[in-house]
Amino acid sequence: MVKLFCVIVGVKGSAFPVNIDTTKSVCVGDLKDAITAKNASALKNVDADQLRLLLAKETDGEWLSSGLKIVKKQKKGEKTAYIEALTAEENELQADHFLEVIFVKKNSPTAWLHPRTDQAT
Repeated sequence: MVKLFCVIVGVKGSAFPVNIDTTKSVCVGDLKDAITAKNASALKNVDADQLRLLLAKETDGEWLSSGLKIVKKQKKGEKTAYIEALTAEENELQADHFLEVIFVKKNSPTAWLHPRTDQAT
């Protein structure tokens, strides 16, 4: 079991954990389903396939930590140019990518999600 921490970009206090069973092959699409199930009320107008999942990784390849100023701003719901760059479309995880490749082998406990529509905010 792996615990992934997710954040809805631009939404104050939106950090939450999602537990993923690593004994099975799980893809990003499965994670999207788990996220929408866990946050049915916050994402009530957003289908799983509308979520954009992104790694919480700096441009130099380092994982973001909760103590960084940009992360603290994100937790308050603030969007910065840096966060906008991190959430660029080319950084989006694809639904058919497997989590064991993305997270377990890269030792990442963190992901960000960004709804494709403004309906979730």
